[in-house]
Amino acid sequence: MADPALLGSAVQVATALAVGTAALVGSLLSALTGSGGAIVLSLVLAPIIGVASVVQTISVAMLLSHVARVGAFRTLIDWPVTRRILSAAIPGCLAGAVLYTRLDEAAIGLVLGIFLIAVVVLKRLFAGRRFEIGPTGVLVASALFGFLSGTTIGGGLLMIPILLGAGLAGATLVATDAIVGLTMHLTKTLVFGQAAVLTSAQVWLGAVIGLCMAPGAWIARALLARIPLKVHTLLLDAIVALGGVSFVVQALRN
Repeated sequence: MADPALLGSAVQVATALAVGTAALVGSLLSALTGSGGAIVLSLVLAPIIGVASVVQTISVAMLLSHVARVGAFRTLIDWPVTRRILSAAIPGCLAGAVLYTRLDEAAIGLVLGIFLIAVVVLKRLFAGRRFEIGPTGVLVASALFGFLSGTTIGGGLLMIPILLGAGLAGATLVATDAIVGLTMHLTKTLVFGQAAVLTSAQVWLGAVIGLCMAPGAWIARALLARIPLKVHTLLLDAIVALGGVSFVVQALRN
């Protein structure tokens, strides 16, 4: 396993460049679609720092990345929807993060993966029909999202169907997802730090990755203004479906 602190050799420099590139690409993808950044990062980081360190390191990185996203999209945030989601998601995230080391992540990943794939399939089947999950549905789904966000990588993928069901789309969806994601990653990082499962090395590596991700939010905002809503919606569906498949594959491997 390569040591992130030693970048003297050509191999280590190449590794650092790969991580930095993955961070920027992940940030751009996450800012454009509202999710996917953590999954891109996990695929690159797992072979380098080990699976056991991935969740904590990515939590720090995504925390900084979401600060940049909130800064880029802050004027487009839907605050009423945000407050409704966080009122249920924060308690769920606290519970999930506290139980992180005791849960069967394979089972959670399998259920989440199947759910995400089903969301895209059902959305395609019911295309053209107006569908909103309502305030109660948002609260229930947000509590589940919060719990899964506290225990898994890429749990933010579940937020996209929730925001779509709440009637959000386009840049407003991305902006609202950014503030929700920032709160979730802050909650997880605080819990991991309090539980002594977050090391100083993970904090430093996560911070460096987060800084590499920062430009992606501003690049994404410029691109998002030029992307038609229909194309953006299709991109969202593709990310949700791919994320679901990745969860299922990872669960079956475990």
